[in-house]
Amino acid sequence: MNIFDRIVNIYRKIINAICFVFESIAILSLILMFLAVMVQIVGRYFFRFTPAWTEEMARQFMILFSFIGMALGVRNKSHIALSVLVDNMTRTPRLIIETCGKVLIVVMGIMMSVQMRPFFTVLRFNRLPGTGLSVRWQFVFTTAVGILVALIAAYQIYDHFKYGTDEEQKKRLEEAASKGA
Repeated sequence: MNIFDRIVNIYRKIINAICFVFESIAILSLILMFLAVMVQIVGRYFFRFTPAWTEEMARQFMILFSFIGMALGVRNKSHIALSVLVDNMTRTPRLIIETCGKVLIVVMGIMMSVQMRPFFTVLRFNRLPGTGLSVRWQFVFTTAVGILVALIAAYQIYDHFKYGTDEEQKKRLEEAASKGA
């Protein structure tokens, strides 16, 4: 294994560790969203009173969960793809199209992060009405997810050059798993 492959493996381990942290945050946000909705339901049907923060917090946790899910979808290559034409192509054009798609995902992640800057400045004094929390915190996660998406797609581009198309990579992983089992 050459030095460049070692660097990419370290990079991949760092990204996977970051993804693990984000997965944990997503799980926590899903649990907290469930609890907020349950408090809202119990309050509405049993006490005829709903705390003002429940709907707001459920929405904020849903936004957080959705953005993290997007990044994890990019990592797992489980995002929506229209590949009817690409699936019927030979290896070289398929590899080119898949690599270009990953480059566009890198650009999208960078743009998503960069475009959050105006929200930090314009909304810096705004507060959520139910909780009084700053509106800025939700854009912190959006920016971080954009950076994470770009970093994930960057090593996927490397994988295309080293291991081929997504389908070839999947077969390679399945073969390695069957040999290891």
